[in-house]
Amino acid sequence: MIFKFGQYQVDIDVDKTRSFYENAPLVTEGCTCSGCRNYEKAIIALPTEVTGFFSDLGVDMRKVSEVYVNCNNSDGTLLYGGFYHLCGTLLEGKSAWVSNSPSTSHWEEEQAFPVTNNFHVSFQRECSLLEENFPRPALQLEIFGNVPWVLPEDNKYM
Repeated sequence: MIFKFGQYQVDIDVDKTRSFYENAPLVTEGCTCSGCRNYEKAIIALPTEVTGFFSDLGVDMRKVSEVYVNCNNSDGTLLYGGFYHLCGTLLEGKSAWVSNSPSTSHWEEEQAFPVTNNFHVSFQRECSLLEENFPRPALQLEIFGNVPWVLPEDNKYM
């Protein structure tokens, strides 16, 4: 199915993507740090525009391939980055990750698609940490968004 998100045009096999995520492990099955545990639990607190966006593509947001905390925000949320994989191809658009040098890059928010004011995504052809059993062809869906702290423990990122 063809989707258009800002500069991006992607052809996603939603059924194959959804089938993969039905059997994929939760992020906390691979990492038990507080950042990963919080991300998995905080999905239910995200706006429906965000959760619906991922659901429409066949993605279970709790089963992220990679997620990390960049910093805390003054409103008490955390700025997360990370990525998911999708079964499909990127037809148009360039990643919001722009190379600074052969070994570093930076996120250019204006290149990303705003799912909401505080949650942006980007698509790229290159896949990092692609699961061995992920259906091909594959592309990567990068995230950069604010997520609330929902764990009952103190937020060590503040």
